[in-house]
Amino acid sequence: MSHSRHTSVTDMQQDMYFGTEVVNRVSFLREDTEFITQSLFHPSTRFIFYHDQKPLIHKNFTNKLTILTNGSKQLSIDSMGKGKIGFTGEHAVVESGLLDSVDNWKSVLTTWNSDNKTQASDLRASNKPVFLFLGLLDESVGLDLHTLKFDDSDQEKFLDHQGRYQGIAYYAVDLTNSPELTNSIVTFVNDYINHHYTKGVVNTPEENGVFFTHSRKHYLGFENREASLFSQGAMFFSWLDKNKFCPGCGHPVIPIHAGGKLYCTNTGTEKDAEGQDKFTCSVKSAPVANVSFPRTDMVIITTIANRDSTKILLSLSKRYAFSKMYSCTAGFMEPSETVEVATKREIWEETGVNCSEINIIMTQPWPFPSNLMIGCMGIVDFNGENEQIHLGHDNELSDARWFDIDFVRQLVYPSKDEDEDFNPEGIMLPMPESIAFQLIKLVVDEATNKHKL
Repeated sequence: MSHSRHTSVTDMQQDMYFGTEVVNRVSFLREDTEFITQSLFHPSTRFIFYHDQKPLIHKNFTNKLTILTNGSKQLSIDSMGKGKIGFTGEHAVVESGLLDSVDNWKSVLTTWNSDNKTQASDLRASNKPVFLFLGLLDESVGLDLHTLKFDDSDQEKFLDHQGRYQGIAYYAVDLTNSPELTNSIVTFVNDYINHHYTKGVVNTPEENGVFFTHSRKHYLGFENREASLFSQGAMFFSWLDKNKFCPGCGHPVIPIHAGGKLYCTNTGTEKDAEGQDKFTCSVKSAPVANVSFPRTDMVIITTIANRDSTKILLSLSKRYAFSKMYSCTAGFMEPSETVEVATKREIWEETGVNCSEINIIMTQPWPFPSNLMIGCMGIVDFNGENEQIHLGHDNELSDARWFDIDFVRQLVYPSKDEDEDFNPEGIMLPMPESIAFQLIKLVVDEATNKHKL
């Protein structure tokens, strides 16, 4: 995310960490088995690997997320500026392809492709990886296909499906149930790094920084496109991992349509009142709910200011009191609440402040495990009562204060020339990759630029 003083809301929305539009999801193609087969085996296809929702990384490189290709010597895709991406001449960290380097990779693809096509009841049985089609990197998200058309190698550099859908397919792969394949993938990446980067020194995967990470330090160190790819896979796999049995009958459910839906494997039938056969499973027999779709939990998060943006209300959660990290007010939405009502409720419950006006600003996916942060700005009209802080309602906060905007501006835009004594308490703001920081920064910018949203 940019730290530019004049970043617009539109720029923030289009370049949101964890939420940048990286691929065209073409969700209607998930159930097109011809497309899935073609994309799954295509040499240009990219794969991202997970274990217990943790992504495989090679942390010692600029591009930390491990993204592997089917074919060897595929072109590395990087930013070209002005919203375009394509081949810039840079090399990928790992240039050898999975089909050439991992002995059982083709058989793994063949087995999953058959299981997906037939909706096999043992699709995610023990020792089988789970595949998820993420989408197609194509011209709609900025891919410059012309940069891929003049390579002189014999392998295709992008997929062309029926002359209508052209680009590079991305898949996420959950290796949690596949220890042998997990070892093969990690060994392949580590051996490649040893051969091409360590100058003859044979390092372990840990020494080369090749592992499945659970650290937010690594998640927040991804390049924006990497972060969004990681987020999409992690949120889908969290959903799949938490939903292994049908809520209607208790039978196992399987991810069909290339991982995008869940389907009950119960095939039992019974007669209805009219003597017609129907599934015994109440979910499968329902007119609409015969498959299960991913869910995202909605969380409102709000920066709160007075009418002229000279004061901003920040709060210190008891969970982060040790760090002195003051942030926005946040909380889960409840059923039958609007965003505006939920925001006012959370502000009052946590801080006791009565908010006069709510504006919805931007959103951010938050893959811990599967939230959508709905960023708002709340305006409080000071009258001697509305702005009064009271922390005794739900007892979540350690502190909440109205800060002068000039003080917060120095936290958002630190300068080497600032007086080191301006912040004696060591107060911190959230990390710049978070929507909380961006909302706080927006209030600071609004106060500086003196204009309305």
